[in-house]
Amino acid sequence: MCGIAGFIDPSRGQDVLEAMTGAIARRGPDDCGYYLEDGVGLGHRRLSIIDLSPLGHQPMRFERLVTVFNGEIYNYREVAEELVRRGYSFTSSSDTEVVLKAFHCWGPRCVERFIGMFAFALWDEAEKALYLIRDRAGVKPLYYYEKDGRFAFASTLNGLKPFLGADERGDIDPAAVSEFLAHGYISSGLSILSSVAKVPQAHILKFQQGRVTLERYWNVHYAENAEWRERPLDDLVDELEEIVISAFRYRMVADVPVGVFLSAGVDSSLVTAVLSKHYGSLRTFTIGFSEEGYDESADARKIAAYLGTEHKEAVLSSGRGRDILEHFYDIYDEPHGDSSGIATTYVSQLAKENGVKVVLSADAGDELFGGYVRYVEFLNRWEQVRRLGLAGRVGARGAFALAGAVAPGARGETLRRQAGLLADQPFLSFMQRRLHSASAGDLAALFPAYEERLTPPAEGELLNQMGEWDFKRYMVDDVLVKVDRATMYHSIEGREPLLDHRLVEFAAQLPAKFKIAGGETKLILKRLLGRYLPRELYTLPKRGFAAPLDQWIRDYYQDHFLEMLDDPAPFFDRKALERLLARYRRGERVNYGLLWFLFSFESWRRKWTQAA
Repeated sequence: MCGIAGFIDPSRGQDVLEAMTGAIARRGPDDCGYYLEDGVGLGHRRLSIIDLSPLGHQPMRFERLVTVFNGEIYNYREVAEELVRRGYSFTSSSDTEVVLKAFHCWGPRCVERFIGMFAFALWDEAEKALYLIRDRAGVKPLYYYEKDGRFAFASTLNGLKPFLGADERGDIDPAAVSEFLAHGYISSGLSILSSVAKVPQAHILKFQQGRVTLERYWNVHYAENAEWRERPLDDLVDELEEIVISAFRYRMVADVPVGVFLSAGVDSSLVTAVLSKHYGSLRTFTIGFSEEGYDESADARKIAAYLGTEHKEAVLSSGRGRDILEHFYDIYDEPHGDSSGIATTYVSQLAKENGVKVVLSADAGDELFGGYVRYVEFLNRWEQVRRLGLAGRVGARGAFALAGAVAPGARGETLRRQAGLLADQPFLSFMQRRLHSASAGDLAALFPAYEERLTPPAEGELLNQMGEWDFKRYMVDDVLVKVDRATMYHSIEGREPLLDHRLVEFAAQLPAKFKIAGGETKLILKRLLGRYLPRELYTLPKRGFAAPLDQWIRDYYQDHFLEMLDDPAPFFDRKALERLLARYRRGERVNYGLLWFLFSFESWRRKWTQAA
């Protein structure tokens, strides 16, 4: 696990390359290295995980190829064996050397042979081409800049800052602000700056002769396998278990200590339970909250005790939360609105303090196996809206009136808003608008340049539409960003065992009835977990990692919160924001989610513009 940066620009030299690489030093405190020839610079910060010797130093060269690599190829030994049969030899036990020689042998599509997470740059001196390649799920980040024949890349936006001009550093993209206010994150293909983008998941970027081309090398489409619909559930559980054991064991490949983030949820319990049985003794880490209704550390402790792990836990107090918030910009690099990043940062710190250099985080179970309660809610609400809209024949006024008649009061207000969406729009548009932090009108009132950005309509079973959208949007641009930044801030490596592409492809084919049935989510995962844990330990109420923000803000941070929003960016409507804050000061009901997004954005903007 590392940090990478570089450029193609004859006007830039070693000082810029070292500044870019220095800006990502936390991602790799163990070593650094540089390549600079004919206007091409590659920089690397190393976090030593596999082959701790100097033979793993980067940039690494083989014949005409030079690379800087971030991530892990878990099956590198098997790939190396195939390359040896083809006549290649190896001087190290580093997976980076395997990447180099695999590229030499098979070209950029060599990544199709890899099981892993990665974001790497490779310069072909003979071809005069730079390749940037990102893993299938988008676990590892990769930003890039291109203008007038100049090109630069880095693991983080901060890594690009020394390369960018003052105007480019201040050119905030209205489309990105729109997405952030609506969702609390910024999607791949965009960044908060107009001049910078992200390499999308599962893509190969090639920069040659001043031109960028992007090629997708892997994709997944959620579509039920018709032949699986009549298969017994236990047969599918057997198949799933085989993939899970392989995927999880691969994530234990390391020459340093490995741990697991354990909550009381199904996903982390499954990772811990499977590895405890098939790998051996584990270290587990969890955090709790002192606020009632948020703490699940006691439940995690029960699971750890049953499995016999070496368990560590800590309480995230409001004071520690405030300390993390003060460094949120340093941690998250771009505006980031997921409040669970506070807890993820703290549990990463706990793991680091206890000598662990690699941690497994059980993300993606919800997206792959229908785990979100909102999936059930959205399916039910969609049917309500369809009935209220009568397939578009009643019209908006009739739908509103019908909603009020069906459900007066607060519930009627909710249904009236949903009825206003009407049933003749595609389901995916309905879902995305329900996920927005506020209505389009409210967002436009605060940010006059707001533009609604909806993914095009999709076909197929509704649960599949939701899962695929979340896998390609929310997971990669929110969840994986959260874990990557939190772990790398503490110079530890976060791995995602549920994102093995073989597991993703299996889950994408599962019939919906094996994911959600009778309102119960993650049906097949729970059936598998039942082979490892007693039911009373995996049916505990799930609270998640979300911090009690509304309580913290009102009780501890209110002055700082209000001060931060008192002098907003000039593109926000000051009067609309003042009305929102006036309601908050009076103790009236307000949209805390939207307030938190505004606070997060302003925290980022002030530090970004102040930092050199």
